[in-house]
Amino acid sequence: MPRKKLLLVGWDSADWKIIHPLLDAGLMPGVAALVARGASGNLATLEPQLSPMLWTSIATGKMAYHHGVHGFTEIDPESGAIVPVSAATRRCKTVWEMLGERGLRSHVIGWFATQGERATAANIVADSFPLEAPVDRKSAPADWPPPPAGPYWPEALADSLDQLRVAPHEVDGEEIIRLFVPEAPSIDQRRDPRLGHLAKHLAATYSIHAAATHLMESDPDWDFTAIYYRAIDEISHEFMPYHPPRMDGVPERDFEIYRNVVAMTYRTHDLMLQRLVALAGPDATVLLISDHGFHSDSLRPRHTPDVPAGITAWHRGQGMFAAAGPEIRADELVHGARLLDVAPTVLHHFGLPVGGDFEGRVLREIFANPQPVARIPSWETNGVARPEAARCVSDSQAIVERFAALGYIDGAQNSPGEAAASTLRENRWNLARALLHTGRTAEALPLLEECFYEVPERNDFACQLASAQLQLGLADEAEETLGIVLESLAEAPLARLLMGAVHLEKGNPRAAIADLELAQAAHPDDPQLLRLFARCHVFLRQWDAAEAAARRILALDADDFRARIVLCRVNLARGNAEAAAALALEAIGLEYGNPQPHLLLAAALLHSEEFPEAEIALRNHLSLSPRSPRGHRMMARVLAKLHRADEANEFLGKSRLLAAMENRGHDSESLAALRVEVADRAEARRISRAEMRRNAPAAGPELPPTEFVIVSGLPRSGTSLMMQILTAGGMQPMTDRLREADEDNPEGYWEWEPVKSLAANPNVIDQAAGKVIKIVSSQLAHLPSRHRYRIVFLMRPVSEVADSQLAMLRRRDPAAAQDRPGMVAALRRHRDGLVKSLRRAPSVALLEVDFHALADSPAAEIQRLRDFLGPALAGSTDAMIAAIRPELVRHRSADESV
Repeated sequence: MPRKKLLLVGWDSADWKIIHPLLDAGLMPGVAALVARGASGNLATLEPQLSPMLWTSIATGKMAYHHGVHGFTEIDPESGAIVPVSAATRRCKTVWEMLGERGLRSHVIGWFATQGERATAANIVADSFPLEAPVDRKSAPADWPPPPAGPYWPEALADSLDQLRVAPHEVDGEEIIRLFVPEAPSIDQRRDPRLGHLAKHLAATYSIHAAATHLMESDPDWDFTAIYYRAIDEISHEFMPYHPPRMDGVPERDFEIYRNVVAMTYRTHDLMLQRLVALAGPDATVLLISDHGFHSDSLRPRHTPDVPAGITAWHRGQGMFAAAGPEIRADELVHGARLLDVAPTVLHHFGLPVGGDFEGRVLREIFANPQPVARIPSWETNGVARPEAARCVSDSQAIVERFAALGYIDGAQNSPGEAAASTLRENRWNLARALLHTGRTAEALPLLEECFYEVPERNDFACQLASAQLQLGLADEAEETLGIVLESLAEAPLARLLMGAVHLEKGNPRAAIADLELAQAAHPDDPQLLRLFARCHVFLRQWDAAEAAARRILALDADDFRARIVLCRVNLARGNAEAAAALALEAIGLEYGNPQPHLLLAAALLHSEEFPEAEIALRNHLSLSPRSPRGHRMMARVLAKLHRADEANEFLGKSRLLAAMENRGHDSESLAALRVEVADRAEARRISRAEMRRNAPAAGPELPPTEFVIVSGLPRSGTSLMMQILTAGGMQPMTDRLREADEDNPEGYWEWEPVKSLAANPNVIDQAAGKVIKIVSSQLAHLPSRHRYRIVFLMRPVSEVADSQLAMLRRRDPAAAQDRPGMVAALRRHRDGLVKSLRRAPSVALLEVDFHALADSPAAEIQRLRDFLGPALAGSTDAMIAAIRPELVRHRSADESV
């Protein structure tokens, strides 16, 4: 029996608005063939629209708060370094892992969060594969660094794939780059770097394509192949302002030079798609998808928000979906598809069951002969554990820098501590927005509070917090939050609009209208403002004004489903059930996962006495919102009309129970309890800040930017010895001598206890000004950003460090665990990742001191210290050498490689 092959191709940000004109011109025959012989339509995205989160949701069928990927980067738990998300981040199984459990083989190329993947029955080429091209794009491939550890599984793939990476200079040749920019030879690239950027984006994508085609050709015995291409997104972010029609403010000359780049990028992807489809064979099913769209018309933002991931303002909520194959309906238009539907649909294609904990549905309508959907409770609890993924951080900095350069993460931090705090905060913010997207507002509220109170000047934090507070009935708290924004920034239209909603909630429509008019006057064509304006008019039952606002939204964006919901409500209020039903169906087609249009459709059908159809709409609504009192109440009415009295009574009873629960959730007692929780969290933050102040210097203002001298390294790497040497050289140590000398450190530990609270109180280091201080390596990430640091870092063979730590542990606890190989590997990852981060930190001057060189040839190493620290070392070299006691250099290994 032939394999039921499935090829899944992902184009980040691909949008039908750009594709359709190219199809009409006959310029994308690959996509045209899929559309003609298969099913196609929009693919609704999720929030927030960040690629690692979205593509992991596509692969797992789960929201981000389940799968665990909350952004582009995270803090490595061992090294404290900022690293790209990896397979070790992911908490849920992917479709290729599920397929592998049933003996099906996969190729996975370029997918986010696959670094370190160890999937069964799969060839993995991680997203880091093409990312290591050097800054100098003219360098030869032989001079390139190797890919970071862990991009391949099995690791033997490196033998064939390393050499397939494409260098930017291979793309930068005149014959290729002129396809995108015909005037390329006339551009002074010393002043205009955009051609170089284009070459790097294309080289990365060609590298992914080379790996994919190689695996499909050399190992054709596969069932599932998934390939992710990111270039459409990256190139659109740089060149979409030059895409026709010309945006206001774009110079005419730049427009003429770069106007073809985006279209040519799509055409290039179409050529690659044709090659993939040919390799998959005529019997394979092909799915082509994007995670979201990209504004290319009048909705292109004039200003990109200056916040991390602010460039997502360019993203559009509707991505693309196309499917073709022997079992797919031909020339079929798909409505209501979502990202979360991809994973269950892939499993169903292979005849495998869908997990009951999946958050999407099988797109049965795309199949020519749809089969019943088989189900199991969960793939996560089916008795087969996920293979443990490896954490690989040693060469991740280039990837992190690339995300920062693109604007997806904040690259402006001046210290490891600031960078770590920003990473944690942005991931909390992303997680909160994912929770809000599915109505889990109460769970999002504490995360939003943390973000806002850490950075109150971020208007996006404040407005989102106020919106959540308003949804939970906390109108007074929302008013206070918005007041902070409006005090600091009078021209804050979204805050002003939300303040209008607060006034509505508090029963003051006149004040609400005044705020709404101020907001609209500032930005009359902002779709987000218009949506909220329309909702407020619906609340006030001002149907003409609500309709005008909704139609203005549709004139700006014909695919806006919220505007259709407003128009549906308007038509229901006016008694035009037929028009309301049509609008509700259009909204469902654009955003199937939103329960509102299903309920409105049911209301319109009930009004038209189309009771069987109304029942179907209500069952869809209740599957998406099972705790909807109104949905249960309306279902009771419909079933009564269908003469099914027992079922009607059951739904009526459930509606009353749910309504009572909902009322309890918004009654004065419940709101009071919620306010107590909010106040308790605020008090906990106040206590924490007070504790930090108590640990700070006793008097005087915050220390201005200062340079500190720090001794650091892995525990047991010689940091105490270095403190002795520098003290002998005339430097004053910051130490309290609380930890007494013992067998492990006969000369003492030279520690200062308060610095151990650096993570909670970064300003504690101010007390060490003018002194040399010992800080363990894991604490360096928390150094405050306003200062500069000279760090003397001890480099001792990790095997010796591990032996010394184990000996110390055994003296304290003879039964202590002794996983020496695991300890060596963990220590090496931590140290190497941290040192690489320190080398790049602009606020850090780093001197790496070889421990054995210090012990064996101290004069040379002490001279290096003098050169590094300058006049601070006023003591004699002899005194510094005398501080070194060779007999205390223990646990020396035969292999002294660092």
